[in-house]
Amino acid sequence: MFAKNFSLVCTAVLLACLAATPAFAGKGGNKPQPGNGDLQQWWQTLPQSERQMLRDRYEIFQSLPPERQEHLRKRWERYRDLPPEERRKMQKKFQHWQEMDPAERDRLRDTYRDYRKLPDDRRQQLKQEYERLRELPDPERERRREELHRRYFPDEPLPPPRR
Repeated sequence: MFAKNFSLVCTAVLLACLAATPAFAGKGGNKPQPGNGDLQQWWQTLPQSERQMLRDRYEIFQSLPPERQEHLRKRWERYRDLPPEERRKMQKKFQHWQEMDPAERDRLRDTYRDYRKLPDDRRQQLKQEYERLRELPDPERERRREELHRRYFPDEPLPPPRR
């Protein structure tokens, strides 16, 4: 869910900036506008397939209800305001998500849905137990992670070992 929203937010904000440029809107030829020359130059260097993908995502963003657009804009602003190190961490996690096998992403989404369905006290307990895993050596951490998964999500398949 985060990855989908993150991707949509990034694309939507980028496209909102591009929407007013002649390169995107198809108006005014190559006549540069003050202040957005770098953006136009960047847009022109994109392969046609990427430009089309961004246009498609922009249309999706535009079709969202105004309150959803505003929510995504605020999320983008919060992301933009993060310290560079935090942004790098998020980008690394997003990259990992993108590289994941689609079946594994689906499995994680299902587990997250199940987690959200847990009563608040069980969810908090699980969260605390996962926090304690950080202090354990790798083999023990993996064993405990599997044990927690079996206890809290008995109907879900075990996740593959973490890398």
